[in-house]
Amino acid sequence: MIRINGSVHSVVPGAIDSVVVRIKPVAAACLALAGLCFGCIGNQYSEQRHGIEAGSSAPIPNGRDSSSTDLSATYATNTGSIEAAQYSTSMEGSLSGPEPSKSTIAGTSTVLPLNVDPSNTQPSSNGSVGVRSGDPTETTDGNAPAAGISQEGGDEEELQSYMAPVFSRWYGKGNPYVLKDVVIGGRELGDVPIQPPDYDEVNRVSNKWNSYQQHRFKGDFPLDPIHGEDLFLDINVTERLLFEQRKLPIGTGITGSAVSGGAIDQDFFGGSKVQFGRSDFAVSFDLFKGQQAFKPVEWRLKITPVFTYTDISLDEVGGVKINVAGGRTRQESDVALQEALFEYHLFDITDRYDFISSEIGILPFRSDFRGFIFDDTNLGARLFGNYDENRWQYNLVYFDMLDKDTNSELNKFEDREQEVFIANVYRQDWPVFGFVSQFSFHANNDHRSTEFDDNGFLVSPAPVGLAKVNKVQSYYLGWTGEGHLDRINVTHALYHAFGKEDLNPFAAREVDIDAQMAALEISYDVDWWRPRLFFLYASGDDDTRDGDAKGFDAILDAPNFAGGPLSFFNSQAIRLLGVNLTNAFSPLPDLQSNKLQGQSNFVNPGLHQIGGAIDVELTPTWRAQFGGSYLRFAESDPLEVYLELPRVEREIGYELFMGTQWRPWLTNNVILQAGASALVVGDGFERIYQSDQTLYSAFLQILLTW
Repeated sequence: MIRINGSVHSVVPGAIDSVVVRIKPVAAACLALAGLCFGCIGNQYSEQRHGIEAGSSAPIPNGRDSSSTDLSATYATNTGSIEAAQYSTSMEGSLSGPEPSKSTIAGTSTVLPLNVDPSNTQPSSNGSVGVRSGDPTETTDGNAPAAGISQEGGDEEELQSYMAPVFSRWYGKGNPYVLKDVVIGGRELGDVPIQPPDYDEVNRVSNKWNSYQQHRFKGDFPLDPIHGEDLFLDINVTERLLFEQRKLPIGTGITGSAVSGGAIDQDFFGGSKVQFGRSDFAVSFDLFKGQQAFKPVEWRLKITPVFTYTDISLDEVGGVKINVAGGRTRQESDVALQEALFEYHLFDITDRYDFISSEIGILPFRSDFRGFIFDDTNLGARLFGNYDENRWQYNLVYFDMLDKDTNSELNKFEDREQEVFIANVYRQDWPVFGFVSQFSFHANNDHRSTEFDDNGFLVSPAPVGLAKVNKVQSYYLGWTGEGHLDRINVTHALYHAFGKEDLNPFAAREVDIDAQMAALEISYDVDWWRPRLFFLYASGDDDTRDGDAKGFDAILDAPNFAGGPLSFFNSQAIRLLGVNLTNAFSPLPDLQSNKLQGQSNFVNPGLHQIGGAIDVELTPTWRAQFGGSYLRFAESDPLEVYLELPRVEREIGYELFMGTQWRPWLTNNVILQAGASALVVGDGFERIYQSDQTLYSAFLQILLTW
């Protein structure tokens, strides 16, 4: 600390430019000792996110990739002077002196020299910054004061004119701190910008189109560093383009198919080709207060409008619209406020930043590691936090569900007549180190009345059996886990569902829910490739009309498991008369009318799936996945009753899938993805759909992000 005319100024490790102060030997020793102590104290903190600014402990709040910068500080005593002058930066992480302080308190005054003109500076051999020759009143080696400053020290007036407090540590190349009306040695210099020298690669001048350089609108600098260092704005712009070709069973149109040339097709299933295109343009505005490296934000306001366009073409009429006059194609556009939430930090529980925070609005939430039961963005409120130095994390979430647009699948400001409550808790390093366990409770109260979707199809109640309004009250107890046992990576899930349905459409009566689900994936990392095995079991109902619903179903699942979106059986909605055998991005054969707008159905055949895959990282920019699985229905009675078709075999068939991802710039600005999958049908699937043709899907997806 330096006192000047009654004011106290701090010399904080992390200032980029040279500071030369001449004082008496005893004071020099004291100041050196204080500086070393300050550096030791600062070492108690560690960076929790990538990207540390030069001269600052502040991380890049949005967590984007960035090279980190290590700073070194050397304090030398020489004939009664202290030269706090040798701060150097190194992209390789080398240090030229003692470990620097890793913590700088926001708002602390950092004393910087005024004789550094960024237009006339060059680095010297010892890492300090001098001034190019041409001005005899200024230095060239960074170790001597400017003209008018006493060589012996002790003149407070001259020292005050030479040094000034900088109240923001967020300055950098392209974002200098400007000192107003500077006067040195009687010379009026006007406004002088202070910023790091050219060799500071982390703080090089930002480019408004390069989101991986420091940018005010990517949360790297505060919006107004002079008046507040803790208000940030992170803007993300994303465009997703999807092109897909599918072959699926499609019911024959009553006016004939394109394949038959308009003639009436006597077969129940007709042309099977589907072409689909989709564009999603999203802009996310994330405004938050607080430097979130070591503690949660004080508050956050985030909104994400999404603009979507879809284009689909079928071989049959009556598939895109209930009215056959709608033809075989459909083009739709939609705009929705897909995310709009406010987060508020309630209080800290301990001095280790164990906290409790809250969120309210249209918010995203996945209830377990892989999304087996619930994965959606919807209207709700969330209470969350952690405890015991982050060993425990917990969530309490309530959703008053909004309805979805049928074609874009975006939220609509219409009540879905469904409430969902979720409580979960995570425990780190249990039951063994390196493994995270989660315990959860889900409650689903779905009392939807009669509803037709945007294309005119009945979705509630399901158009089968009695077709009367049904109320579903289902509850789930679950234990999931993810981590590693030595070198073996393990993911597992166990769920038990219970509750009741007032009038199940297949059983045509009230049923008691008693269903189970289990999933297991194990993998082993071998250098650049990872083999993995997986197994999924969802119980099925062995007697449709006995009043016990034993077929497992989720609330709104989207599991990244067993191939995820690359898997044919997981990614495709396979239509079966008035319901879906499976829904898009769900492997459960639950016979729902529609996953987003219909109701859970616990009278279904269930599923057995076993398979494996290999993940390979071919280059740092190119990775791929290859896999396959064998699938069977757990039970066949619900299918036999529904279709009035005896002796349906349980074999669905086996599938093969592959996918690849290429990031040409080694960043997420441009990502190209492509994949293909095929289902070679088995005896059961062939009997249901009266065809042994192989089904397939192939897609190309382009992701552009700023």
